[in-house]
Amino acid sequence: MTDRTSRQSRTRRRLLATTGAAAVGGLSGCLGWLRNDQPEEPRGGWYTDESYTTAEPTETFSRRTGTRTPYPGVKQIYAGGGTLVAVYFDYAHEPSIEWWREEFPKLSDLLEEGAFRPTLLMFPVPTNEWSMLLPSAVFEVRARGTREEAWRFHELLVEAAPDYSFDLLRGFAGEVGVDGDAVVEAADTRRRRNQTFSDRQLGRDSGVDADSLPAFRWGTDPIEGKTAADIRAFIEERR
Repeated sequence: MTDRTSRQSRTRRRLLATTGAAAVGGLSGCLGWLRNDQPEEPRGGWYTDESYTTAEPTETFSRRTGTRTPYPGVKQIYAGGGTLVAVYFDYAHEPSIEWWREEFPKLSDLLEEGAFRPTLLMFPVPTNEWSMLLPSAVFEVRARGTREEAWRFHELLVEAAPDYSFDLLRGFAGEVGVDGDAVVEAADTRRRRNQTFSDRQLGRDSGVDADSLPAFRWGTDPIEGKTAADIRAFIEERR
């Protein structure tokens, strides 16, 4: 492991500690990015939003306290204690992954100060099957665990992309202390797809589309730009 890789890994681990209280909750990206040595994939081949499910749909939100999809309400957006930024994201979308790997760590000082409160919202394109399956896995971890555990699970997925597999999900779930078989089943059946689609519809209502991912919103207001410098400038204007 190079010094640079080691520093990036340490940075991501430090960010997890500072974002533990935060909410989790285009096709051009996949071509040439997914390597030829394909990881274990879900059963079958290509699937769309409407297919690939073997379970009855869930309620849009779990009845368990604290598992609601983290929409940024008006009071949260305009209240003090930092600027809440909604980040629309797809786990199988190259620019989305690159942003979390390269740009997100550059905002660590704003996270530590509490000036930046990122809210992860799902926006499957879908680029491939994992676009549709992984959001259910993340929501399942959140429903069974804590926000901190869900953030750690998210970071592990970002680090592993694009080499996803069910065995990988099972291992990551175990690493954060959540039942791995339950998480794999949730992903395999897209059990929490209603939550995923609710996130995406919220994004569409504010103008998010596949070509704009990753996309950033302050409530429903677009934040111009995608770099850490762009996000920093937006946050600094609201201090």
